[in-house]
Amino acid sequence: MSAKATDLARVQEMFNLVTLTRQQIEELGITEQRFKQPESTNDELLAEALMNRVFRITEEAGALSDEVLVYYDFERRALKGVRNRLAHAYGDVNVDLIWEVIETDFPRLLKGCQAFCDDQGFELELPEDIGAPGRETSE
Repeated sequence: MSAKATDLARVQEMFNLVTLTRQQIEELGITEQRFKQPESTNDELLAEALMNRVFRITEEAGALSDEVLVYYDFERRALKGVRNRLAHAYGDVNVDLIWEVIETDFPRLLKGCQAFCDDQGFELELPEDIGAPGRETSE
């Protein structure tokens, strides 16, 4: 069950998770190759973390109201399919599918989040971690 109580809170959480994940992928130089075929313990851990992020995003999206899912073109069946695969596959996750979600579906999710908030008269806020002064990564 989603930790967020409203569609707006869920949309903001999805926006935060997608935005932060995309920034971190860039900062850490995570490539498709590193994700799909980890060559180090760090890469394995990063791949697991990305799968967890995708799971969290699909969990929030799956809890949106039917009206929001339909009107803003969030694909319920696809979201639930990815979420269920991550939740129940127990190590047998198709990494090609997850990378495709990150590359292709994340931008579409952001577009839907923005459209929802525009229509509701709300402004999406960037996660606090993005662009924070003094924020450093360890590579």
